[in-house]
Amino acid sequence: MSNEMTISFNGENYLAQYNKQTGYYEVDLSAPTAGGIHEANIEFTDLLGQSYTDKKVVQVLAKQKLKIKSNKVFMWIFDYKDFTVKDIIEIADYEINIDEETNASSTVKVLKKTTAKTDDIVAIKKAGETIFWGTIKEIQNDNGKRVYDYILKYITNIFDTKVALKRNVEVDTIEDGTYIIKSALDTKKVLDVTNASMANEANIELWSDNGSDWQKWKIEKQTDNYYSIKSIKSGKCLDIAFTKYADGTNVQQYEYNGGSGQKWGIEHRGGAHYKIFSKGNNTYCLDVHGGNTQDGTNIEIYQNNGNNTQRFYLEKQEEYVIRENGVEDFIAEAINKKFVNNKDTFLNRQYLEIRVKTHTKLQTSVTNVQDNVYNLHTWMANCTQLHNINFNFFIENKKLIIEIENKQLKKELIDINAQAISDYTEVFTTDVVSKVEVLTSKETYYLYMLNDRTTTIDATNTNRASGKTETVYVEKYEEAPQKALDVIKSNSYNHNVTFKMLNKYMKVGTPIAIKTKESIILDTYISALKITQKNFVEYTCGNIRIKFIDKLLKERK
Repeated sequence: MSNEMTISFNGENYLAQYNKQTGYYEVDLSAPTAGGIHEANIEFTDLLGQSYTDKKVVQVLAKQKLKIKSNKVFMWIFDYKDFTVKDIIEIADYEINIDEETNASSTVKVLKKTTAKTDDIVAIKKAGETIFWGTIKEIQNDNGKRVYDYILKYITNIFDTKVALKRNVEVDTIEDGTYIIKSALDTKKVLDVTNASMANEANIELWSDNGSDWQKWKIEKQTDNYYSIKSIKSGKCLDIAFTKYADGTNVQQYEYNGGSGQKWGIEHRGGAHYKIFSKGNNTYCLDVHGGNTQDGTNIEIYQNNGNNTQRFYLEKQEEYVIRENGVEDFIAEAINKKFVNNKDTFLNRQYLEIRVKTHTKLQTSVTNVQDNVYNLHTWMANCTQLHNINFNFFIENKKLIIEIENKQLKKELIDINAQAISDYTEVFTTDVVSKVEVLTSKETYYLYMLNDRTTTIDATNTNRASGKTETVYVEKYEEAPQKALDVIKSNSYNHNVTFKMLNKYMKVGTPIAIKTKESIILDTYISALKITQKNFVEYTCGNIRIKFIDKLLKERK
């Protein structure tokens, strides 16, 4: 009987061969697909028939995926109506700008004529990664040359449109939200709580629209399909006094108890008119006493008569979504109403889908509002800068998904002494109001800014900051301090940084800490970037994040 060695490995049996030259038994084993540490079981029988067993450890190295990188850059073109792919083209010369502050255009050059048109969507990929989403602003071709210049705008320019901050609704089903309830007799007169009272049984009356929270009502649909109508300020509901159904019964506010006297049906009567009737007896409706439109006129219930005394406009206060649901919800609602579920279906882009991942409730207001309208694109950019609201774009199930999320991106440390950085530049500018003069119907109120960006009403304070004076006006003196503070808070302290960095890609909005040559750390964020064929990416940083409101919050802590 000869020497024999068998080896069990990975579920297979092998017979090892003896090599007389080396004096070893040798065997070829088939490696498993998974790398790691494996055991081989060995059995050996010698010439005398004696058997021996042993174990040996075999290390199997995992196969490394082969990554093929290409410097080629491709642009996908999607139809702006149905999102079908029109073309995929290679681009060689390009300057891609992502800049939400200056709204700079991007330019790419291609050597192919396509069916692309203005407003079509484009995605640019480099080394398999999408580096730019945009829309086509225009396509230029000089004198019939083969080169076509595509002028592109960053994708959020889709939303460069004016949106009403409040609007009269004209729908059959009222959605939950905050509203002003205006009389059809005079749309400048609205439902108000008498004497700004917080008490139960306080009267509801007609009063001139003054924009106060006492004239704003939160309308919420209940499980029985009727609505509660609650004062934003007091939290109490429209209530029929003593739940008495008779002409002239007073309407008051009262803490919510779920009774039928606090539940209302809201019926669309055509145009922007609505009838508001009681659940307890739907023949009784909200009514303006005597058809009088003077301030202080009682709101009562009367049997349905179809007159304008019982017709109301519901003006939705869109901005309250920020406080009640979140900044992200406010933006999503605006996009959906304008671009996905618009009553004018011709304007809808059915390929868009909006997803809200977080809900950041803030006691804040939309900026840059004029005549009740604001620019949606500008507000989105402001939310990224001020509240870390990020917008991600990707394709899923043939739809362009817009994901809205409050996400503090990981802070990057940029050391200009150690990293591959060139063309580092700092720019300082200021535009500061250091004194605010508020004119009122009674007297003038003054507010001064100090060097540490706090404020004082003491004109003799030795720490007053230098700057310009701004004069504003409010009717009531008690509103002057807040008006003056708003002006101070709007000061801009521009400290911008630009630099180029080798082979480093950072998203707009990324917070960074720059270590300068003097070893000073500057906290800022990426506000814009430029990508070209070169290996350097050019970055622009926004204002250093030191604001007056941050100072106040720090002091409160």
